[in-house]
Amino acid sequence: METTGRSRLRAPRSRLSGSARGLAARLGAYQSGGLFVALIVLSLIFTTTSANFFTRSNLTVILLQVSIVGLVAIPGAMLVLSGYVDLPVGSVAVLAVAVFGTMEKLHHQPLWVSIVVALGAGAAWGTMNAVLIAYLGFSPIIVTLGGYAGARGLAEWITHDVTYFGFGNAFGELGNGTIDSIPVPAIIFLGFFLIGAYIWYEMPLGRHMTAIGADKPAARSLGVSVRRIPGLLYVFSGLAAAAGGLIMTSELDGASISIGIGLELQVLTAILLGGVAFSGGRGSLWGVLFGVLFVGVLNNGLILLNIGPYVANLAVGIVLLLAAGADAFYQRLESIPVQVPEPQGTAADAGAGTAEATEGAT
Repeated sequence: METTGRSRLRAPRSRLSGSARGLAARLGAYQSGGLFVALIVLSLIFTTTSANFFTRSNLTVILLQVSIVGLVAIPGAMLVLSGYVDLPVGSVAVLAVAVFGTMEKLHHQPLWVSIVVALGAGAAWGTMNAVLIAYLGFSPIIVTLGGYAGARGLAEWITHDVTYFGFGNAFGELGNGTIDSIPVPAIIFLGFFLIGAYIWYEMPLGRHMTAIGADKPAARSLGVSVRRIPGLLYVFSGLAAAAGGLIMTSELDGASISIGIGLELQVLTAILLGGVAFSGGRGSLWGVLFGVLFVGVLNNGLILLNIGPYVANLAVGIVLLLAAGADAFYQRLESIPVQVPEPQGTAADAGAGTAEATEGAT
């Protein structure tokens, strides 16, 4: 009877725990949908408050702005999903730009050679991160924070603060060209997003990234490459940052060391706002897409309303804090222990069996 009483006391707690985890699952599932609704509401607000917001030229500007952030955010989100982070994407972008400008203008290399070498510089930096973090076990925060200053310092040393410009019309098409009125950077971003979505949702690699972020020892015991996958993602992140830097250089027709400033904050905000858990193991690439668009629309709308850039930066910071708070809330709900309720009659039968055994022994 005592055992039966204890099982009845445990049952309500297990149902409560299951409800809490169910709530966390539903909130996580609908976060990207809720962000999509918030994006629509924000767009409607800016449309009614500014006559210039919902125009073809302004929408083109938004697409150009979010394309670079979105391109860099795709491998960045995969890294965060796997439990890692790549902070110095803006610094890697300006490093690639410095290499490109120096190769093309100072060493008079062909355009395609300069582009390849610049992309190689981004991939090389990503490879260094892969070796230090994925294979040698260094802290991702410490290594990438060091890279935040190191890559930009290396870019300044390469260029000696000299801005190169005048790369020609062919290179200008990369950032300013259009195909059927759609900006080329937007087409590049959407193409890479479709590839990323296929990897995220259709390939085993997507499940492996989630498994690594959720529980690395368990993933290793199941045969998942817990070193090679994050290592490859760091290389791809370096490539994406370099490509983003080249697109910005093409838009401005200038290789300046000021390129990429603030890119890290925008990328990380879009990733966390999109519902990718900073601790790894949970996230949606569609949510990242909505997060990229939300940040782009927010920045653009505030500028159209003649609100200073400091207020826009403050708004982005607030959005990042809200995203971090939501992530902490989900983690707290998911950490509630779930106890499996015992089948009815199990405790009573066990008690009866114990009583029968005692009688038989007597």
